[in-house]
Amino acid sequence: MRELPTVELRHLRAFLAVAETGSFTRAAERLGVTQPSVSVRIRELEGALGTQLFHRLGQKTALSPEGRVFQPRAAMVMAKLSDACQSVQQGDDSAAGHVSVSIAPLLNVPLMPRTLGGLAADHPGLTVTVIERSSDGVEHDVESGVADVGVGILSRSSPNLTYEALWEDELLLMQGADGPFAKKRSVSVEQVGEQRLVVLPESFVIRQLTDAAFRESRVLPRYAFEVDTVESVLATVVQTNLCTLMPRIVLRGREHLGVRVIAIKDWDRKHEFGLIWPGDGPSGAAARAFGERVRRIR
Repeated sequence: MRELPTVELRHLRAFLAVAETGSFTRAAERLGVTQPSVSVRIRELEGALGTQLFHRLGQKTALSPEGRVFQPRAAMVMAKLSDACQSVQQGDDSAAGHVSVSIAPLLNVPLMPRTLGGLAADHPGLTVTVIERSSDGVEHDVESGVADVGVGILSRSSPNLTYEALWEDELLLMQGADGPFAKKRSVSVEQVGEQRLVVLPESFVIRQLTDAAFRESRVLPRYAFEVDTVESVLATVVQTNLCTLMPRIVLRGREHLGVRVIAIKDWDRKHEFGLIWPGDGPSGAAARAFGERVRRIR
């Protein structure tokens, strides 16, 4: 077995300080040490890893490609250490510590404010970092260790992850109060295909599912506007009286927009949403507390 390089906490602290401040001098001030001491620690770390972590251009310091790969993992190590220390200090059953969450854009507004509000009330010693990613990115974050847990559409495509379904949702037609189907409770997919639509870019999984649904129905959609945030798609729908296709969950926390939901006849497009864990499930009290809170508000 290949021997692991010797990396100490002082190395990681120096690396993260330089990465975050962009300066050896400011990193030294943050750590309360001299600038040469920071330089020595970074040199030792680069020697142990066998790669250059920073590019130094005069007074400017930037992460190298290897440094960008190393940074989130180094931050995760420090967060896990803090989590372990706080758990010992406050008892094994405490949810103190840190949890890193990767979440799909569709679910951030609907779930995170209430989840974080509940955690703040029940577990004041718990800290949370929320990272918004594409659904594919959510799975990658959890699988690579960047995030402790993901929240998104469940693809069930990776054998290295554990998928926990919490609910099913389907693609529905959404429009403003004065949209083209103001007096209808349901429409056919052919009628939807006749309307100009506001959609997310193709990089979003929900757009990919929308495209696939139209193809399988043999309907050619009319995409009028492509907008790269859920909030902007819904606001554009209200302003233009055009339509979009989204799961119902996106309207939670956005009720003020006044978006109306209309079912699509004979179009069974349900998808699983839920939690995405590492292969061995949640690690630590902090992650378990987060999962329990999401289950309660889903």
